Amino acid sequence: MHERQFKASLMPIMVIIFCILMVGIVAGAFALNRQRQAVTVLRVPEDFPTIQSAINAAEIADLIEVQAGTYTENLIIDRPVTLTAAAFDPANPANNRTIIEGGGGAAITIPPNLTQLPTLRGFVIRSNNVGIQASSPCIIEFNLFLASSDQVNYQWGAGGANRNNLYFKPGDDAIHLDNTDRPLLIENNRIMYATDDGIEINLQDKPSPPALVDVNIWNNMIIGSREDGIQLVDFPDDPQNTNRRIVIVGNLIANSQRAGIGLMPNANTVEDLSGADIMEPVRVFNNTFYGNNQGISGGDDLVAFNNIIANSSGRGVWRVQGPPGSNSVVAHTLFFNNNLDADQSTLGPGIITGQDPRFTAPPNPGPDGAWETVDDDFTGLLLQAASPAIDRGIPQYTAVNGQLIPAGPLTGYIGNAPDLGWREFGSPIVITPTASPIPSPTLAISPTAPPATLTLTFTPIPPTATVVTLTPLPTNTQVTPTPNLPTFTSTATVPSLPTITVTSTTVPLHVLGVTPNTAPANSTVNVTLSGTAFANGATVAFEGGQGTAPQVTGIEVVNANTIVVTVNTAVDPGAITQAWDVRVTNLNNAFAVLPDAFTVTVVP
Repeated sequence: MHERQFKASLMPIMVIIFCILMVGIVAGAFALNRQRQAVTVLRVPEDFPTIQSAINAAEIADLIEVQAGTYTENLIIDRPVTLTAAAFDPANPANNRTIIEGGGGAAITIPPNLTQLPTLRGFVIRSNNVGIQASSPCIIEFNLFLASSDQVNYQWGAGGANRNNLYFKPGDDAIHLDNTDRPLLIENNRIMYATDDGIEINLQDKPSPPALVDVNIWNNMIIGSREDGIQLVDFPDDPQNTNRRIVIVGNLIANSQRAGIGLMPNANTVEDLSGADIMEPVRVFNNTFYGNNQGISGGDDLVAFNNIIANSSGRGVWRVQGPPGSNSVVAHTLFFNNNLDADQSTLGPGIITGQDPRFTAPPNPGPDGAWETVDDDFTGLLLQAASPAIDRGIPQYTAVNGQLIPAGPLTGYIGNAPDLGWREFGSPIVITPTASPIPSPTLAISPTAPPATLTLTFTPIPPTATVVTLTPLPTNTQVTPTPNLPTFTSTATVPSLPTITVTSTTVPLHVLGVTPNTAPANSTVNVTLSGTAFANGATVAFEGGQGTAPQVTGIEVVNANTIVVTVNTAVDPGAITQAWDVRVTNLNNAFAVLPDAFTVTVVP
C-alpha cells in the first residue's frame, strides 16, 4: 500500500517536469526560428519611402537595399546594418547611380559607441559639407564620392575598412583622420585631385590610444593632390609617440603639388615642406612616387625601402632622418630624374641612382582627352622587362632597433627578389569596366564584409572578395544621369584599382567589435567578437576590471573575422557594474585588446 501511495505521489511531479520540458523545447524552437529569420531585407522605396525610415526600422545585421535615384537626406546610421545600392559597378564606381545628396550637412553620420560594424556600399555620396562623418568602426566600399569638404572624416572611436572607392575632387581632403584610436585599413581606392590632401592623418595626443593602433594604407592610387598625397600632422610642439603606426604599402602616389608623403609639425596642415621629426613609426615600402614636388618629407622613425621615386620637381627625399640610433632610413630605392635625389636624409644599402626605371608609358588623360577627369590613366607606370628595378628589392628589412619590417618576409614575388615600386613586373592590373551600371553584387545574407588581413603577396586579386549573387536591374528602372557627375564616356577604359597582396607570416590581429556588449551579472551569454586575423586555437579573456572577471566557458573560431564565445558573468558579493577589456590571443602569442568592450551590469 505504501508503495502505491508513493507512486501516486510521483505523478504530479512527473507531469510538472514534463510540462517544463515541453515549454523549454517550444521556447527553444521559437528562439531558433527567430534567429534564422533575424536578417531582413528592407527595400527603398518599395517598402520604405526614405533611406532613414528603413534604417530606423532595421534590426542588427539587416540589409537595406536602395534603388537607383537621388535621395536628399542626412542619414544617421546608428546600428550595424548593411546599406547597399541595389545596383552599382564594383569595377568602376564612377558608374554608380544611387545618389545620397547631403546638402549643407553631413550626408551620412555614424555616431559613437557602435560595437559592430555597419557597411555602406555602392552609392554616389556628395554634400556641401562632409560626405561621411564616422565616430564608430564601419566598412565603406564601392562608393563614388563627389564634392564635399572632407569626403570621409574619421573621428575618435572610428576605424574599420575603407576600400574600392573612387574619391574625386574633394573640397579639402578625400580621407581625413582625427585622433584615431581604432585600426583602419585604407585599400584599393582611387583618390583623385584632392583640393588639399588625398589622406590627412592628425596625430593628436589628448588622449593617445591605450594600445598600438595600425593605420594601413595599401594598394591605392593617389593622384594630383593640391598639397600632399598623404599628410601626417604632429601634435603638439614637442614631438611624442602617440601609439599609432602608419604602414604605407603598394601605392602609386603621383603628381602631388607638394609632397607624396609629407610630415608636418605643430598642428600645421598647410604643407610648408618643413619635414617634421614625427616620432610615430611610419613604414613605407613597395610604393612608386612619380611627378610630385617632394617624394617623402620628414620622419624621425620612417623606414622606406623597395620604392621608386622619380620625376620629383624638388627633392626625392628630404629630412628622413632622426637622432643617432633612430630607425629612419631610405634603402633599396631607385631614384631617377629628380631635381635632387636626397637631402638631409639617412640613406641605407641598395640605392640606385641615374637609371631609368623604364615604365611602360607616361600618364595620359584617357579616352576623353581631358585632364582631371576620372578616366585619367596612370597605369602605364609599370615596369618593362628590362627595368633595373626588377629583383632589386628585399623581402624584409631589419631596422636599427632590430625590428623586422614587415614582421614576416614578403612572399609571392615572381623573380629572385621583390621588384621595386608599387607593382611586380608582369602583374596584369587593368580590366575594362562597362560604361553603364551593371548588376550589383547582392549579399547572400551575410551583410558585413570583413576588413582584409595583411598579406604582402605580389599577385593581383579581384576587385572584391565578397561572396555575391548577381541580381539583374529591374526592367522598369530608368536612371537619368546626373549632370554633376564626373565626365566619362561610354568608350572609356577606366582602370580598376590594381592590387597586390601583402602576405606575412604574422598577420595583424585586431578586435573591432563585441555583440552583445553588455550582460547582467550571474548569467551565461553567447558573445560574438568581430575583428581581423583570428586564428584557430585563439583564446579570449576578459581583463582590466576589479574582482572576478567574466569567464569564457566555450569558444568557436568561426573564421578569421569572427569568434563566438560562451561567457559566464558570475560576480563577487558586493560587485558593481563595470566594463572589461576583451583580449584575443592567437597560438603564435600575437594578441589584440579592445578596451572597455564588455560591460557586466549589477542591479543594486
